[in-house]
This record gives sequence, C-alpha cells and structure tokens, in this order.
Amino acid sequence: MTLGSATGSAQRGMMLPALVLLLSLGGLGWLLARHDTAADRAAHQLAADLRTERALQTAREALLGFAATYRNKEHPTADFGYLPCPDLDGDGSSETCGQQGQPVVGRLPYLTLNLPDLRDGSGECLWYAVSGAFKNNPKAQSVNWDSTGSFRLRDGDARVIALPGDQAGLAAALVIAPGRPLASQQRTPGPGRCGGDPEARRIEAYLEVIGTSVGNTPFDVPTDHPASNDRLVAIATGDIYRQLKRRNSYGGHLQKVFQSLADCLITSKLPAPVGGEDHGPVRLGQLPAPDGLQGPCRNPELRDPAANWAGMMRYARCNDGSTCLTGAGQACRGALIFGGERLDSQHRLAPPAQQGNDAYLEDATLAALAAGQIGTLPARIDLSSTDRHQPASRDAALCLP
Repeated sequence: MTLGSATGSAQRGMMLPALVLLLSLGGLGWLLARHDTAADRAAHQLAADLRTERALQTAREALLGFAATYRNKEHPTADFGYLPCPDLDGDGSSETCGQQGQPVVGRLPYLTLNLPDLRDGSGECLWYAVSGAFKNNPKAQSVNWDSTGSFRLRDGDARVIALPGDQAGLAAALVIAPGRPLASQQRTPGPGRCGGDPEARRIEAYLEVIGTSVGNTPFDVPTDHPASNDRLVAIATGDIYRQLKRRNSYGGHLQKVFQSLADCLITSKLPAPVGGEDHGPVRLGQLPAPDGLQGPCRNPELRDPAANWAGMMRYARCNDGSTCLTGAGQACRGALIFGGERLDSQHRLAPPAQQGNDAYLEDATLAALAAGQIGTLPARIDLSSTDRHQPASRDAALCLP
C-alpha cells in the first residue's frame, strides 16, 4: 500500500461517520421544526388561551374606565356610568347604535377606548354586546345603580349565574372572543381589519353564544355550551358603580345632584308629590318630573344626572302647609330624601319603573318622617366610609324650608 492510497482510504473512512452525523442532525432539526407533539400542542393552546384571557380582561377594564370617566372627558354635561356603542362598520370606533333601550352587538370599539387592536388567541377581533340601559347613544330614559342589563348568563346546567349588584342576574355588557371558526362557520377573508365583513352583520359566522336577534330582553347567554368555543367576560351593574364609588369625588357629584333637585323644589314652591301616601304629618311620594321644575336641576350640566337620580329620591311635603318637620335646627315644610343603594331586604324595579316608598327608604327613615323629626338623618351622601363592595344604603335628607 502506498502512502497516497492509505491516506485516501482514511479520508473515505472518516467521511462516512460525518455523513451519518449530518443526516442525524438534519433529521433532528426537522423533528424539532415540526413541534407537533402532544406537549407542544398543549403549550401552543395554553399560550393562545392566555392571549385570549389578557385581551378580554384588558377590554373589560377599559370599558369600566370609560363608564367611570364618561362625564370627565368629552361629555361634560352627561352623567357617569355610560358604556360606548359597539363598532358597527369596522373602523374601530363607536357608532350611534339602535333605538333607545335596545341592546346592540358589534365589534369592540378599541379606538374609542384608547386601546391597541386587541385580538384573541386565534387572531380574531373581539366582539362586544351592550345593554340598552347603559349604552351612551341613544341613552336610556334614566340610568343608575338600580338599572339592569340585558344579558342573563347561564351555566352548563342552564342555571342563572349571579352577578354583583344586579338583583336579576343580568349583565350590562359582554366582551366576547370568537376563537377559530367552527366547521359550520364560514368566515370570508377580505381587506378589512377583521376580514370580509367590516359591518359586523354576519355575527353567526363568529359567535355561538349570542346572535343578531337580541331585541327581546332579557337574552339568555350560555357560558358553557358544548358546541361553542366562544370565551366571554361580563360587566354587571355592580361592577360599574363599584368602580365609581372608588373615586373620592363621586359622593360629591351625587350630593350636587341631590342639592340641585332640592333647590328646584324650593324654587318651584314645593309642588305636590307624585303618588305616594300620607305618612304621619306628610305626604310622601315621588318627585315631579325634573323637566317640569325650575331651578339649578334644569341647568345643562345637571339635567342628565338629575333625570338619572330623581327616581332614587323620595319627596315629603307637610299636608297642612306648615313647618311640620324639624331637621338640624331648621323648621321644614318638606324634605327630600336620597334612598341610597338597595338593601338585600328591598326589591326594586329597574328605572324608570317605580315602587313603594319602603323599597327606597329604610325603616328608621320612615319612622323619623312619621315623628316629624329628620334631624337624625345625615344631610350628605357619604360614600367615603362605605365598603366599596357593600351597598351605600344610608339614607340622607335635605330640609325644604
């Protein structure tokens, strides 16, 4: 054997293991690139679920912030507590939606909420349903913490899911992630941000838990349906007003509305209460419609809040026109009482419907009126000492001299 042939044989002998190594590495790389094991699929699904959950919670918090600051932004004459209408034309902004009191479904108005273009874990745009009682355009006749939503959530056994602050278990709004299309759903591609249907009319191609026909309320929404991959979060009446009660200025806002209605009654020379009943020396009933009164409650910056909260108050006027009530060192010909949030023992209808005086006033308040003594009642609406998770139920009374 010559040196040259020996060297060539050695080189050929070294190339074979190197080739095997390269092929092995290539096969391993191909397997790693596939990432198609059960563990990998579970990890991908978990990441998608987390993205969906983050998007839903981000949207929910933004909607609550919108309601809590509604009056402070572009709407200085409106009350707090309103939610935006959905995006109905694919531009990311809220529209005027439907008739007064009508719930509406569309896409989340992310631009109106100052959010990025939120997507769920499958890359789909979020959807949004708002009750007629809380939407901002057109507004309901009145909205306050007795208002109820349009969407009744049910679990997998069709039982109603309780919601905070809503005695009927109804949601004020829903944010919905549609997930990937099911076999029965056809979602056409298109140049629009959310595909081929910029006007959000083909709801059935995206959502299973809710459809286009939401005119009859309350509307049942299944949250655990075997034929659905929708994910949703709800906003209840209690969520909206708990957020507002956290603000130190909100009690002062309600007090200003309360005082403006008392001043209107005085300016209007204490007109007769609406309905009601004789209660000791007074006639106790509802306020006359604020639009028929004169005074500060008719000012542009207070007209909307006064209309929203007048139904929460009760108006007492001395039957004989005398100063039959005594309060805080004053002789009073009447009193305006703010009823506060509903106690567990009280049952109220959603506004603008009204019920009897005992649905709004505590027993101690009714006893004080019957005795002609309202000095034991506070004159201010105090939310600062209230547990934000408990109803601000303490009645307050203003003397009407």
